[in-house]
Formats: sequence, structure tokens, C-alpha cells
Amino acid sequence: MPARSHRTQKCYLGEPDSLNLFFMPANQPDYNPNYYDGTNLTQMRPREIAFKTYKMHDGTLIGLFQGSRGVRPDIDFVIKILIPGSDKKLRPPTHTFWVVDLLLKIPQYKNEVREIVQYYIDYYGRTEPFGSVQERNDYQLETVEEITTRYAKLEQPYTLSLDYVATIIELFCKNEKINPGAYMFRDLLTALRDYIDGSKHYTEVLQAAMPGYR
Repeated sequence: MPARSHRTQKCYLGEPDSLNLFFMPANQPDYNPNYYDGTNLTQMRPREIAFKTYKMHDGTLIGLFQGSRGVRPDIDFVIKILIPGSDKKLRPPTHTFWVVDLLLKIPQYKNEVREIVQYYIDYYGRTEPFGSVQERNDYQLETVEEITTRYAKLEQPYTLSLDYVATIIELFCKNEKINPGAYMFRDLLTALRDYIDGSKHYTEVLQAAMPGYR
């Protein structure tokens, strides 16, 4: 069956244009043509086109690819990212990316970061797994606009864009909910909140973000 074409979906922030200057590339960003042709985001092994692609304000592409694990392999999905640059490679996003980004914001915005983390702990508790492949493929992000609008002041140059952080957290919440009894991502959110509250050590949060941590 020939691969279908999927248009890139964009997540738009609600902050003022003055903030956008820091995060929107001045020119259309260049991507490695092996992975992105301007329309389709493609992984090499196995060769497959993302069934959904989100473009962040800093130019990062977040792609969702068909997964094969868990109790519902049909609705499982794998998240991969491609940052701008003609020599950059498609790769899975480690949790340390967004965790460290929020940790860096805590000295200046401790209350706001805690609110964001608690927001996603609550979101994790109420969100439901996808019921079908169609529902998954048609999914529209539920939290990103609210987070990026409410916390626009957390946008800082030389860090991840806030829409990236919000998108990744939301998608991993949905992903883990596919498998009953899974808890790693939920516990990572809780560990980050507990660190902000003073009951976890900095190194414990970083350890919880490491691949394979249990």
C-alpha cells in the first residue's frame, strides 16, 4: 500500500509578537531531507511516515509513528523529534530534555512551574486512553494552548519552547494510559512536584527521568 501524505499540523502560542521573536525562526528552518520533505516526517527503520506531525515555535518537529507494544499495539504510538538543521537526525525525545528545562525555570518561576506540573498530574489522572486508531489519528492536543497562553512569560531564549514541553508531556500522558498499571511517567511528574516542594533531591528527579528507570 502506498504511503499516504500527512500535512504538518502547527501548534500556535498565544503570547505577544515580541516573545515570538525569540522562538520563531527568522527564516523557514532547514531540515535533514532524509527525514522531512516539507510535508512528511519519515523514520528510516522501519521506513514509515508519521501519522501525525506537530511543528513547534522553535522549529522542532514532533512526529507520532505507529507503535507495537502493550495491551493495545494497534493504538500504541512512538514519539520522535527532529530539530532544525540539515545534518540533524530523527530521534526519540528523552524525558531529561523537558525535565531539565523546567528545572532551569524554577529559580525564577517556582510557583508557575509547580502549577504546570500539578496541572499535568491532574490531567494524567482524568485523561483516558484512545479507544481506536481513528480516535488516535484524529487527536487534537488538549492542553497546549492553555499552558502556553497562561504561562507565556516562561518562554526564555536558549531553552525549549513552552509548546514543546506541553506537547511532549501531554502525549506521554496519553501514551502511558494505554497500558493499565503503567506508572513511570506519572511517577516522574510526581517526583518533579515533590522536588519543588522540597521532599525530593535534585538528583532523584534526574534519575527518575533516565531511560529505563523503575
